Amino acid sequence: MPTTDASTLETMLRLAIVPGMGPARTTALLARFGSVERVLGASAAQVAELPGFGREFARRVAAAGTAEGRERARAALDVLERAGARVVTQADAEYPQSFRTLADPPFVLYALGDVHLMSEPAIGIVGTRDPTDYGRRVAARLAFELARAGYGIASGMAKGIDAVAQTAALDAGGATVGVLGHGIDKVYPPENHRLFQRVRERGLLISEMAPGEEPLAGNFPRRNRLIAALSAGVLVVEMGEKSGARHTVDFALELGKEVFAVPGQIGSAASVGTNQLLKEGARLVTSAQDILEELHGVGLPPPALAAAGPVEAAAPARRTAPPDLGADEARVFELLADDPRHVDELATAAGMGTSAALAALLGLELRDLAESLPGKQFRLR
Repeated sequence: MPTTDASTLETMLRLAIVPGMGPARTTALLARFGSVERVLGASAAQVAELPGFGREFARRVAAAGTAEGRERARAALDVLERAGARVVTQADAEYPQSFRTLADPPFVLYALGDVHLMSEPAIGIVGTRDPTDYGRRVAARLAFELARAGYGIASGMAKGIDAVAQTAALDAGGATVGVLGHGIDKVYPPENHRLFQRVRERGLLISEMAPGEEPLAGNFPRRNRLIAALSAGVLVVEMGEKSGARHTVDFALELGKEVFAVPGQIGSAASVGTNQLLKEGARLVTSAQDILEELHGVGLPPPALAAAGPVEAAAPARRTAPPDLGADEARVFELLADDPRHVDELATAAGMGTSAALAALLGLELRDLAESLPGKQFRLR
């Protein structure tokens, strides 16, 4: 439960939502003036005396102490209430200890979902936004197995490896924490709308960006340090030569966290960065067991894994067909898996003709439940 009262929260938000405000600037202001109230009572000239604080930004800080600043804070609280989100401050028990140790801890967090997940064991999984088929399969498998072993999956809700890993964690019945580079009330990218909905219901979304803030490029390195801080280790699945995932790796190394990498095909542009990480000493991963052994020691799996048996032996979670599917679509859906199957094989198993199976598969594709691959191969989406 939050321990910060409504009046104090409004006062903190007046400072937190100043455009251009970040953790370094907040820390500098509090160090200079001693409290939020004194910051809000300072003049623009006093604020501008701080190194790196220009006149325009100083004017914004001074405006936060006026009636205009109070109204902006109240409007932000209204946005959060409509979104079903809350503010977590450093005074709240739910504020994660891993963030308190950062050189630049978030002044406040905006959270939507189960805030206690920030303190549960997690593995960060990051990678390219444009993965190969191999990258998708590997990320899904490893995230699924790690979730079954009792780890949450922390990632950035981006398309590609992030979305694949976080979806797999939920499919396994596990938890995921999505760390956003924009306001908690935004969905980005739009094609991940369904994933956002699932994480809100069964996981946690957090952001240190003010409500309404757009996904600006400069926000994502800040987001990536939080992914690293939340995680016992960071796993990279497909990373190009230049990738934002490298920021997460660097933050993990600075924090003394383990870095794991999945080897990629020689010559694949999607794996240049991951293969380089392996050259630099990252732990090579071919199964979830590699990660578990590195973190817990050989023969010492985490309690959740010990109770469930070996990760590789875990049965995939069964996906239930939506109740409004037609009979043919429901039969074909039940036969789909993560691994591709040819349409003729599906038709035979479903006891229908190939044309009927194709029609059912088209319906499933339109519902974003199936994915077609070259050679008339199909799999779950």
